[in-house]
Amino acid sequence: MCPVFTYFHFLNSSLGSSQQPVQSHSSLPKSTFDVIIVGLGAAGSAALYHTARMGATVLGIDRFIPPHIYGSTHSESRLIRKAYLEGAKYLPLLNRSYTLWNELEEKSSNKLMHLVGCLTISQPESTSIRTARNTAEIGKIRHLVLSPDEVRQRYPAYRLRSDQVALLDQEAGYIQPELCVRTHLQRAVAHGAKCQFGTPVLSCTREKNHVVVKTEQDMFTASQVILTAGSWIRDFAPVPVEINRVTNSWFLPTGPHCTPRNCPPFIMEEADGSNNCYGCSDLGYGFKIGLHHPGKPILHPDDLDRTTHPEDEIRVRSILKTILPEAAGKCLNTRVCMYSNTPDKDYLIDRLHGDDPHFIVGSACSGHGFKVSSAVGESLAALALKKSPPVDLSPFKWRWTLNA
Repeated sequence: MCPVFTYFHFLNSSLGSSQQPVQSHSSLPKSTFDVIIVGLGAAGSAALYHTARMGATVLGIDRFIPPHIYGSTHSESRLIRKAYLEGAKYLPLLNRSYTLWNELEEKSSNKLMHLVGCLTISQPESTSIRTARNTAEIGKIRHLVLSPDEVRQRYPAYRLRSDQVALLDQEAGYIQPELCVRTHLQRAVAHGAKCQFGTPVLSCTREKNHVVVKTEQDMFTASQVILTAGSWIRDFAPVPVEINRVTNSWFLPTGPHCTPRNCPPFIMEEADGSNNCYGCSDLGYGFKIGLHHPGKPILHPDDLDRTTHPEDEIRVRSILKTILPEAAGKCLNTRVCMYSNTPDKDYLIDRLHGDDPHFIVGSACSGHGFKVSSAVGESLAALALKKSPPVDLSPFKWRWTLNA
């Protein structure tokens, strides 16, 4: 059994002296829980916190020690935005997430969100700009549509092409994924949650009116199981996700304008589908950039090529040299990550296909999930405890026919 004491001692010290002491557990004498959560990344750590906060007995299990670099929840920053180019159906989750991130900041005294704005860059009549603008107008989100000259006047590092515009979401910015996961876990344990880290789950099996969860050393039972295993979710449920290798790279700026206030994050989606990428300001580690939805599919996350290659840097550098030449200095670091894409790239937040009463699936991913993970976790907890989720989840229900 993987002990919890050492890790949560680290959690407490890393979160600062303002945190309340956390009772740590080096053993798990109880083997039956109301809820077991498999996977403690973005959504799983949030679900653990909200399940414990709602008064249930809950165990969280992760094959690694979160936050870690082996899944999709790492790399120092994630974009958080409301003028959503993925559509207005996300507004309830987005609005609820902002509320929950603010509440978590207050309870933990940790600064998680940095609302410095975010640019959506594309052609004026592209689907990306039209959808982001429509979402902003429906949601009454403060925004501006800027020409290349107006972007450069506000943010001198940017160099948009003459055929591009940028929608500035004034309520957007970036959020710190590792700190968010760490904070959710810390607060969950404060509410009585139990955890096992470095513990792969071997199986989750329904037996009569409960589920049996087996690891190499232990067996646990629960009334409900929440599956938030990211790219490993197919090990436990027939969720139709495609796994893609992606990378993030950090470049040393050559000028003074790449700080968050002077150079807010961006997402670029060209009308022809080329050069789709995102980037985040220099937070002290270099300007971050990654391609959006690239990469060769892989059969299983354990098969992921975690070695970085020269071509991982070449394409993003060429984009930076065009749109943000001041950011395109020396490449400081490249890290491998994964996207778990549903067929339509929307979230899946629902009971397992077939209305199985014991399994709940949270696959809020496809490269745009972290920002709403606080609200996704709360909704997953509500489903597990047979409460009404606080937001409408109907756009994210199971919607595929599986082969027999």
